Amino acid sequence: MSDVQHGAFASFEEKWLAANPEQATVALFLAPDARLRSAAFGSLVHELEQAAFGLSEAQVAEVKIQWWRQELLAAASGSVRHPLSAVLFADPKTAQVDAADWMALCDGALAMRHVGAASDLESLLGEYSALYAPVARIETALFDAPITGAVTSARLWAVSHLLLALRHLADVPERLPVPLDLLARHETTRSALAEAVPKRAELVRDHLGRLASALQSTLAEAQRAPLARRVRSRLDLALMQNAAHSNDPLRAVMAQPGGARWKALWWSWREARASART
Repeated sequence: MSDVQHGAFASFEEKWLAANPEQATVALFLAPDARLRSAAFGSLVHELEQAAFGLSEAQVAEVKIQWWRQELLAAASGSVRHPLSAVLFADPKTAQVDAADWMALCDGALAMRHVGAASDLESLLGEYSALYAPVARIETALFDAPITGAVTSARLWAVSHLLLALRHLADVPERLPVPLDLLARHETTRSALAEAVPKRAELVRDHLGRLASALQSTLAEAQRAPLARRVRSRLDLALMQNAAHSNDPLRAVMAQPGGARWKALWWSWREARASART
């Protein structure tokens, strides 16, 4: 990789690490080639998530995702332009990924622009599987995890996204992925969630409790999921549980706990040890 390409790759990696700071700690427990692979794949997923969820202009988002679709299609055939593709497809492990999954990844990102209202949490998680199922299949191939665990890993990814989405509640409440049964139970609407009232805190606390329950049961079945995914989910679970017991759960979700780095180190060490025993 040239100095220019290396610098360009580093800029995308920095954005990914800013959104996923625990991955700098997880990298300490990965082999050097796996670290680079993890950074490249994580950064790619981050770019697609930003397009799927972070861009307000639908046309701009779709153009960006379609560009990635063409890039990944070309990269799978040996022609790369983007620094993330250059790093990822230079890794021999990438050959283990089904070419169709790269297309499914981009199709899933496009589908996220049209996710509708879901009746309950299970239905909501099912809708997000359009993106996170191919993410998980690719991740399992890149990191030698059993493909039979891809469904479980996809669920971990989806729960993590739903937790992150809460941080944008006050900005775009109408796009907040909250199941309809939860809104009905608390007799409110998405638009009303923009107001910091006790009813909102009750709903957020209830939502966090449901997410934590789903995450806890999924983690119990995900002993062989990739290290990065398990560590992130452990940290997500701790954050959910702490926030649910807070007087202001939304504020607790948005805060970055001072001990998060040590928690990341602790869970990275524990999960790496568990992987070594399996």
